[in-house]
Amino acid sequence: MKPSPDKVILENPEDKRFRQLGYAEVILACLLFGGNTVAGKIVATQVPPFALSAVRALLGLIVITPFLRRMGPLPRPKGKDLRWLALQGLVSIGLAYTTFAWGIRLSPAINAAIIFASFPAVTLVLLGIFWRYRPTFLQLIGVVIAFLGLLVVAARGSLERLFSVSFTAADAFLLLNVVVVSLGNILGQRLMERYPPTIVSAYTLFFGILWLLPWGIWEVIRQGWHLPWPDWLFLLYMGVSVSGLAVLLNFEAVHRIGSGTVGIFNNLNPLFAIALAALFLKEPLYPYHGIGMILVLGGVALSLTSNGQLSPSPRLSSEKAHARALWR
Repeated sequence: MKPSPDKVILENPEDKRFRQLGYAEVILACLLFGGNTVAGKIVATQVPPFALSAVRALLGLIVITPFLRRMGPLPRPKGKDLRWLALQGLVSIGLAYTTFAWGIRLSPAINAAIIFASFPAVTLVLLGIFWRYRPTFLQLIGVVIAFLGLLVVAARGSLERLFSVSFTAADAFLLLNVVVVSLGNILGQRLMERYPPTIVSAYTLFFGILWLLPWGIWEVIRQGWHLPWPDWLFLLYMGVSVSGLAVLLNFEAVHRIGSGTVGIFNNLNPLFAIALAALFLKEPLYPYHGIGMILVLGGVALSLTSNGQLSPSPRLSSEKAHARALWR
């Protein structure tokens, strides 16, 4: 008996190679996202946020389209699934991209670093709400250690600098960004029970463009588009490498190792951003960078010691079957 065309037969998620590929995908995605922070600081201050986000999403969809064609006939989402994909586009692209564009241009660097460091904790809270998932003690300790490592880097090794931090209303954009990106990963994991990550990525970008384009056109008419030609290289990076390749790799990793584990690996984003800034912008490295990196890597490793992944597996479990009722 042939499987239903709207179902996707998944590989065994407990297979070692299956998960190892997921780890490789999320590490590469984190590298690309780290570069996004460096490029965003340059571009986001010059281009209106909705317009920037729409162009990024459009470039990303252009990159992913050839992957769809190479896969041949694929199941087409319809009905409720199409509505959930529209919501996924609003959350993972529309809200995520615009809050990042607003926040990165308005928030001080140390505030942004501290807020982004909360990504794994926010993901765990959302997993507890939507999946009733409970992390182990070692996983929680790992999250705390990695968070402390990022605090060391954000404060540049100075407690005085850390205690002098004051948060403003503008930081709410970055906090919202962390929440919607975490939620988008969880929504994506649910959708990938039925469709391949490539389809979820393409539809997410497509609906994200639909949400963003009217606002982006309105911004360009009112404010114009003033981006020097050399800085278009950074915009192309944000669109092609991040919105295209990194989004696809991120969803592939969520599909293989779960959104909670992907959330933990997102601690690597700032480390890659530091390394890329040192490599391309010639920013100096200091001892506190090394201390922070050791703590972050140790926290990530400790978080993965229990069972290799920090959320329910992509296959249905009793907890996931219960969570499925939330979608009906």
